[in-house]
Amino acid sequence: MLTQILNNLNNFTDTELRTINSAVVDQLKANRNREVCLKRHTLKAGDRVTWNGRNGHTEGTIVRIKRKKAICSVGFGADWDVPLSMLTAA
Repeated sequence: MLTQILNNLNNFTDTELRTINSAVVDQLKANRNREVCLKRHTLKAGDRVTWNGRNGHTEGTIVRIKRKKAICSVGFGADWDVPLSMLTAA
């Protein structure tokens, strides 16, 4: 089905393509919000977590959970704001 849609993209008008794009973006946002909500309810302050970021694989401890991010202490007095979607329990 996906290959059919991709093969037929050139048959859609600009308006139809914008509508499809909007629907896809809305679905991606809903999926991301669902994942963040689940992690917000499963992780708590004090939990050890890991994530892969710009500096490679990093471990830390959650200090505080915000709406879509967590403040994680990585030691040496450094606290990082990490998106919940990037965190995995250690």
